Amino acid sequence: MRFAIPAGRARLWAAAVAGVLVLGWLSGVGPVGANGGQASTLASGRSAIPASGHGRGHTARRKPVAKHPEPVDCRAVKCVALTFDDGPGPYTTKLLGMLAARHARVTFFLIGGNIQGREAIVRKELAEGHAIGDHTWSHPDLSTLPKQAVRAQLTRTLTEIAKVTGGPTRLMRPPYGATDRSVGTVARTLGLSQITWSVDTDDWRDRNSAIVAQRAITRARRGDIILMHDIHPTTVNAVPRILRGLAKRGFTFATVPELLAARPLRPGTLYFHEGPIKTPRTARSPKRTTATSRSCTRAAHSLRCALAKRGFAPVRVPEQFAPQPLKPGNDQTAQPAQP
Repeated sequence: MRFAIPAGRARLWAAAVAGVLVLGWLSGVGPVGANGGQASTLASGRSAIPASGHGRGHTARRKPVAKHPEPVDCRAVKCVALTFDDGPGPYTTKLLGMLAARHARVTFFLIGGNIQGREAIVRKELAEGHAIGDHTWSHPDLSTLPKQAVRAQLTRTLTEIAKVTGGPTRLMRPPYGATDRSVGTVARTLGLSQITWSVDTDDWRDRNSAIVAQRAITRARRGDIILMHDIHPTTVNAVPRILRGLAKRGFTFATVPELLAARPLRPGTLYFHEGPIKTPRTARSPKRTTATSRSCTRAAHSLRCALAKRGFAPVRVPEQFAPQPLKPGNDQTAQPAQP
């Protein structure tokens, strides 16, 4: 028996089937195209809706990636260099977070004995654009040591820095700022420039964040190198206030190499300031001769004479405040040595 469907009804059925197929495709349950379409999206485990949830035409917003600030030209802007000694320590990571929030770069002078167990912190310092320097292995007064001992203190730390970072440093800071011709000679043979400071916050003595911040903010002048220690929690807690205060005064934060970039650093030479702006002397302003300048002849190149010519009065740091190397990985701040 044969069944025949009238032509009009056949067209109606054909239209209905086509409509179902079209609606199924638009609703997302239709067949997969040649390029994978729907099936590939579901197989990946990701929703076909954009991650932002705002529908077609919108893309997910990503947090901006923090970028290192461009190199600072301290000949054009008012720079100051913040420096931190005796680390890395238990508070250095917190300090790095504070600096990153303000896009501020500083210089760390490292004790070799404190690097062991905190290698990742040193690598983080470099990765975030800071400079590092050699602060000896165990913080002795180098001016009291023979040349062989001075060399051992510096080279041991240089070796540790190179092992951790893959390269050497060209900066060193003598503990207590104590240096002499012998120390300078050793530094020169090792390719190290001596970096001291022009502003001392005395944070090793006064463990008070407000006092430390006030000294750093009010004493800073253009081209200054400011001394602090990141092994003291009171110092680290003072840093946000210091950054705000100095920025309000118009300062730009620079590393020591950036601060001194206008003149090439020479190994063995002592630097503690960017240097004053030289003005020509006239007949009305002859060079003054004082007792200090007479006593500091060409044969005397000590730190005391260099500071005295700039009007500074060096004060000896008592030995009982000598920082001791921290135990590797120990999150205990260094305590002053007992007399």
